[in-house]
Amino acid sequence: MGLTIKPLHPLFAASVIGVDLKRPPDAAMLAELQQAFDRHAVVVFPGQFIDNESQMAFSRLFGPLELMPLVPGKPPRLPHRELFDVSNLDENGRITPETDERRIYNLGNRLWHTDGSFRKIGARYSLLSAHIVPPSGADTEFADMRAAWDALPEAMKKRIDGRIAEHSIWTSRAKLGGYVPTSQELRARPPARHPLVRTHPGSKRKTLYIADHVSHIVGMPVEEGQALLRELIEFATRPEFVYAHRWMPGDIVLWDNRCTMHRATPFDDTGHPRDMRRTTALDVEEPGEWVEEPVVVAP
Repeated sequence: MGLTIKPLHPLFAASVIGVDLKRPPDAAMLAELQQAFDRHAVVVFPGQFIDNESQMAFSRLFGPLELMPLVPGKPPRLPHRELFDVSNLDENGRITPETDERRIYNLGNRLWHTDGSFRKIGARYSLLSAHIVPPSGADTEFADMRAAWDALPEAMKKRIDGRIAEHSIWTSRAKLGGYVPTSQELRARPPARHPLVRTHPGSKRKTLYIADHVSHIVGMPVEEGQALLRELIEFATRPEFVYAHRWMPGDIVLWDNRCTMHRATPFDDTGHPRDMRRTTALDVEEPGEWVEEPVVVAP
């Protein structure tokens, strides 16, 4: 039996029924899934309830997995570096207090961004699994960067096509919460430059590649570049381009970082636990193209 694909938004995003992510898909199903990813960019697999190993195995079908930076003196809560702990829980499973550096660092996830744009080799697909969901709030919003590009005025398209933006994780982390990186963190995660406009390889459609990670646009005065970035993000995140996912336990959501932005939305993160686990397949085509990051002192 084939997949059942139900659109969740007029422009992008769909739910997929008929696949068990705990089992490796055969070649035909994998091809069908790839078509769905290329078409919809955000794909929801409801009620999967997969374990860590199954999530990592499925994610590896699409590329090598990004590794969680090591944090000296702060053991991770999750057992594998391929699992990013997108939660409000500490290594003992307790809710992190409001002043905890890890919480302050993670406030940056509430800004519009695309995973890994601050790296030379960015992210292809991210896959987030819901283990514990708070009773209200904590939706994840996604924006379709291909549709946003299509809708831009021609004058803006000409203005930005060919421009290069510099992305840094520390730019976004400073905007909310005011997280200040150490000198070691700055050395370990230097900025990366990417075109503002790219062609999505799966759909062959042009797409914006922007994020609140952007510190400046190369060749433009910083204030002018930041004003342009704000204008583009505000345009690209208008309601007609946004799908908001309301999480249920067991949900898996996969999104294509090359043609979407996303952000977390607030909830009572000091009163209710939220346990989410992310794996990210890097946008690597050739073996040996990716090198593991050095140890990073981060919250």
